[in-house]
Amino acid sequence: MAQYSANNGLTWHSVQNRELDLLVGGEVVTSRLSFTYSVEGPLQIELVAGPAGSFWDMDLYGGLNHLGYWSENLHADVAALQADGSKLLFGGAGEGGQLAGFAYLMLPEGHRVELIDTAMRPMFEAWFSGEPLPG
Repeated sequence: MAQYSANNGLTWHSVQNRELDLLVGGEVVTSRLSFTYSVEGPLQIELVAGPAGSFWDMDLYGGLNHLGYWSENLHADVAALQADGSKLLFGGAGEGGQLAGFAYLMLPEGHRVELIDTAMRPMFEAWFSGEPLPG
């Protein structure tokens, strides 16, 4: 955060430390991560850090990690990307081990994208306006 603030004049929303249930290869895995977003936009930078060996391990995946997009229909968008050759890496684990909330995919050309369910958008907008992030 300090580096981006010094080099680019960015400021940050409060850092969130979370334990998330992820769906990885059909299995539910729990992972801890810390994240925040830049205040300035219209494009925001998300900084994410997770434990060694995780998808957010800075030593394995430092630098630009992924691009994030809002999704009106997470399951349909994931299916469409998979039909075009993208690989589902992991996503949020919902009830019954179903994909929920977000999904990370590897596009055929090697770029990672995160699709975030728009149902989560009001929660993020409230956090961005100064309220605590639920969960």
